[in-house]
Amino acid sequence: MLFTQDAAPGGKVGTSAKKNVLTILVALLAAAAVFAAVWLHQNPRQQTDVLGDPEQMETVELARTITAIPYMPTDLSNVFYTADAAGNVLFYEFNGADFAQISETGSMALTVPLSGQQIPVTIHYLERDGHICGCGVFSTESTDADVYIYSYMMFKVTDLPAAYAQSGRCLLLANADRTQAYSLEPIWEEAYVLNRADNSLTRFLSENNRTVGMSGAMRADFCMITDEALTASGKTIPFFSSRNHEPVEGGETPIDIYTKTDGKELSVALNAAECYVKPLEGDAFAFVRETDGGFQTVRYENGAETVISSFYATYGASYIRRGDYILSKEDGRVYTTYDKTVIAPEDYKMNPLEFAVSPNGKYIVMAGTVANALDYRVYVYNTETGRSITYNETNYAAHSNMHFIDDTTVMFYVANVDGYENVVLDLRAVR
Repeated sequence: MLFTQDAAPGGKVGTSAKKNVLTILVALLAAAAVFAAVWLHQNPRQQTDVLGDPEQMETVELARTITAIPYMPTDLSNVFYTADAAGNVLFYEFNGADFAQISETGSMALTVPLSGQQIPVTIHYLERDGHICGCGVFSTESTDADVYIYSYMMFKVTDLPAAYAQSGRCLLLANADRTQAYSLEPIWEEAYVLNRADNSLTRFLSENNRTVGMSGAMRADFCMITDEALTASGKTIPFFSSRNHEPVEGGETPIDIYTKTDGKELSVALNAAECYVKPLEGDAFAFVRETDGGFQTVRYENGAETVISSFYATYGASYIRRGDYILSKEDGRVYTTYDKTVIAPEDYKMNPLEFAVSPNGKYIVMAGTVANALDYRVYVYNTETGRSITYNETNYAAHSNMHFIDDTTVMFYVANVDGYENVVLDLRAVR
């Protein structure tokens, strides 16, 4: 609406006209204030702040719990565990506000043969809806067993791959690397089929021609496998091995990808960048390979390789991977490993150290610093609406193990002087 002023002779605005204009403006401002108050009440302000005006993260926190050992996810929905070097294992279920301890289904005492040693371990497990998950820890710090080569070993019990499932049998996985105790993507060095009727063990992957490593133990890089590789729906299960390479002292030994199909194991792809595969339909899978100028995502199928995407920067530095996604730290773009999908988050201004993508692909979450090490933020992007929020984080220590519990709930922990601070966020505010 346009308002005009009445001009007095000589071009000056008359006093009465000034008063009329002032009265009208005051009335309009009052009306606007009432309208704004009513509108805000009916349409609460959405959280669309970006880096310049960060939100307080407490507004979306479901839980922030300090523990001596971080909560680690299991294969069962909303179920977590803690495990210590003494072999104590506890299970918890996240109820939306807290981690409530739950009773285990049972335990089993096993003796695992490896490198001429007989390794004792008690596996604590849960069973739900026909699925089993559990874990156990062997440590010479808490046992007087005659085990000399290994001082520590983590064990996991889980379902056999779908095509290998047998009644009364499950899979026992193990690794002897303490640094992977809290890893979301552990690399299992050993795999056995466990017969629950008598607790007997048979090899899931072949040990033919396996050699002894520098420590006197069988080479740990002979038949490595990951949780994601075991999700393959068919008989072809990808795994990793460096068996055809001499160990590199103080460096990285090349990694090749093999496949298991019934009793046959074949080398199918050379020089993978790391122990990562994404099983696809049939016997196909995606993996990452470094090149002279950077790295590539590659699809393997029926003996043939196809390059999916090429990148011209350092893998693991300029680009970091979490699950089936690769993040460019420079511009925030997120790439899938198995196709050409690219997501370009908006209002991205940070140095991300951790990130995760929700199972349905709706949310991308990053944690990292902005101006300095004490300027820590958590950034959330909604891929469907293009809206984002950046949250202030009062805990300045590095964030770890960022992962989604479900499509709208993300979790991570922060290690500090008090222990492990387990944080759970509800992302539905980013809409």
